[in-house]
Amino acid sequence: MLDGGAKHAELFLPSQLPQSVRFFAPRQPPAARARADSFHVDHVSDWREFASYVDTRLASKRRAVIRVDGGAAPAGSLGTPLDSLATLENPFVAWRRAIQLRWPSVEVRTDRDIATFVRSVKDADEIASLRRVAEASAQAFRASLPRFSPGRHQRDVEAAVVEACTRLGDGPSFWPWVMSGPNAVFPTPFTSLTDVHNLDRRMRDGEVARLDLGCAIGHYMGDVGRTVPVSGHFTRDQAEVIDLVVAAYRAGVSVIHDGTPVSEVIKASLAEVARRQNSLQSPLARTAASTILRSDGIPFWQLHGVGLDSAEPLPDTLRAGMVIAYEPIFSVDGQGFYMEDMILVTRAAAEILTKNLPYSAAEIERAMQRR
Repeated sequence: MLDGGAKHAELFLPSQLPQSVRFFAPRQPPAARARADSFHVDHVSDWREFASYVDTRLASKRRAVIRVDGGAAPAGSLGTPLDSLATLENPFVAWRRAIQLRWPSVEVRTDRDIATFVRSVKDADEIASLRRVAEASAQAFRASLPRFSPGRHQRDVEAAVVEACTRLGDGPSFWPWVMSGPNAVFPTPFTSLTDVHNLDRRMRDGEVARLDLGCAIGHYMGDVGRTVPVSGHFTRDQAEVIDLVVAAYRAGVSVIHDGTPVSEVIKASLAEVARRQNSLQSPLARTAASTILRSDGIPFWQLHGVGLDSAEPLPDTLRAGMVIAYEPIFSVDGQGFYMEDMILVTRAAAEILTKNLPYSAAEIERAMQRR
């Protein structure tokens, strides 16, 4: 419990863990033997004292708010007939309901807004960890390029990513998305999460593939990627689309600094696409530009945080110390296009953490030729 009014942090532990979880935490000490400093709190108490502590604190308050771990709990108020089912399936919902029933006069909210901001702004140690994660992720990206070839399985490339991340850190931060051809068209990649083969297929000549990966080091997760040609060479129209994406991406990154609204980053990218639209030569690139500029054309184009998870929520405004991923995503004529870097927000600008990676179509082709 983080008690804001008292500026006090207290941890309540059971005297003995339930049998169902004892196996997973054999070394958890009982409250009587737990040291507060080892848990970074002011005091450790027995769980049986939790309710009386809250009663005492609420007795001195005219108006009180209790915030609980939001988890996957719904943002709205409880009270629907389906809540009884939700409490069986979701412990966060059950916990929130228990608090409301025990203290009905108190306003109960989730901690989502506070937790999002606190987690999104990294301290110096976290940034140092994420620099290591970014370097390992960039190396894993480069290590995977030799595996691309028509006729090979996506799994061949994924295996190279897993090997590199295991060698350079603790392993991959998520099972790598090597999504070729129709698999790269959003939202298809999400279905890989329920497919034992991760949508594995043989890659074909002329296709582009989404190479989306990250390495994990010391609990921190990476996320970086590009659109690459399966054969090692883009077609002329694919290359023009890639370079359009890069220009839009760089325009967005150029406005990133402390205090930039997230919406302004995407707005700057769209302005660059509009500026280039009339000069585009290939039919695919012209269709791509019109798709991007449509009001419903880029539902998956996004910014997200990177940290203890490879994709964390962000507040509406960027702040110095945030590590983010800027991820333009769109599809055109059955082909999926995307790129992504890990970026540190500073007071004056953005710093790319995933360094020495190719951007333009020509740079990506050269990187693949060096394989």
